Amino acid sequence: MIVLPVSKGIEVLQARKERGWNFQGARKPGSRRRKEDMSRSRNTEKERVWAEARIDRAEDGGVWLPRIVVRRPAPGDIHPLPKGVLAGALRLDVPVEYIYGLDRIELRAREGNRMGEPFAAYRRDEKAIILYSLPLVWVVHSMPVSNRKSLEAHWAQVARKGNEWQVSWPSKAYLAWWYFHEVVTHELGHHFAEQYKKKRGKIRGRKFRELNADLHSSRLTRESIERFYKRRLARMMKQDQER
Repeated sequence: MIVLPVSKGIEVLQARKERGWNFQGARKPGSRRRKEDMSRSRNTEKERVWAEARIDRAEDGGVWLPRIVVRRPAPGDIHPLPKGVLAGALRLDVPVEYIYGLDRIELRAREGNRMGEPFAAYRRDEKAIILYSLPLVWVVHSMPVSNRKSLEAHWAQVARKGNEWQVSWPSKAYLAWWYFHEVVTHELGHHFAEQYKKKRGKIRGRKFRELNADLHSSRLTRESIERFYKRRLARMMKQDQER
């Protein structure tokens, strides 16, 4: 289990706020289109009611998760979120409206040698999320300050090596925490937009789809951290009562 200090949770959220867009994308604050996309991601109550009424459930009432398909990672890589960890994160930290309609999540070997191109992908025609493998140490050619803050907020060690940047993860758990917050939630934002496009309207233009997905990602990350602290507080209170 990952123990997240309060200061680290605040640091994660601040890094997301400063970046504004997704990990690879540009930033364009203040535009009218950006405000429209923010309104699309802010309130999902209608979609939650819709999904709660229609999603398949197990006999115990729990939500049936999308299929999780595991392929072999690239040589020297790992899957940042193993199947069991990913399933637990979906149950605990992802609202039902983001899962409804999703056919599968596939863990697959990364494509090529350049890191983050891409970290993951959403296939609209298949309603599928593809999550690519990563090593615990990787090198990139550029490192915007906001990206560095995001990585370091999740315990990554970022160091400049000549004209490149080396990212090292001291623990698989820290990589998993970052990958869920920065990658998985972003792709879930893409799925949400596709799943409810008839109700909310289709988002036109790749950069606006990316912005909308990142706004959903920021919301899911904030709520995930809040739930983490609530669960932690509940455990502490229970331990105090048992003493």
